[in-house]
Amino acid sequence: MTLLQLRDEDARIVYLATVYHLGRPGSETDPETLQKHDLGLQAIHDTILPELGHAVVEVDVSPYQLMRIAEALLGITNELKQYALSGNSSVARFAETLHWLYPDTVDNPGEAMDLVQHPVKLRNALDYAVRDAQAQVEAARAAAQEAKQADRRRWWDVFKRSKR
Repeated sequence: MTLLQLRDEDARIVYLATVYHLGRPGSETDPETLQKHDLGLQAIHDTILPELGHAVVEVDVSPYQLMRIAEALLGITNELKQYALSGNSSVARFAETLHWLYPDTVDNPGEAMDLVQHPVKLRNALDYAVRDAQAQVEAARAAAQEAKQADRRRWWDVFKRSKR
């Protein structure tokens, strides 16, 4: 687990990123089993919400969650640009959350363009931790795949022995 210590302005951006992430269909679905899983950003979303407004917000994240936050930060960069140009969002609850966090965007959607630099800077600041998280996730996937293949070989060996 990695402890993120976020200033209030960073916590607001991460919270908006979790709303963006959760608003996309299938975002909390395991790609292998196609079942809903608890490894996504719902827990981060629920942890940050009551802490908004505090000087520092601390959140424990797994390597997988850190990777998802990084992806969501890049996603809200584009979503903020779209919102600034069109005044609406195709992601559920994104516009409402944006208005709640940044009231200036209610009357002037163009204000969202001023926010674009913030998720980019935050993503860049997290770059080293994200690369480390990616390595951890890839190593865990490789180990799981290797264990699955070893298990398959054991069953095949049992089958071969029973045919003799």
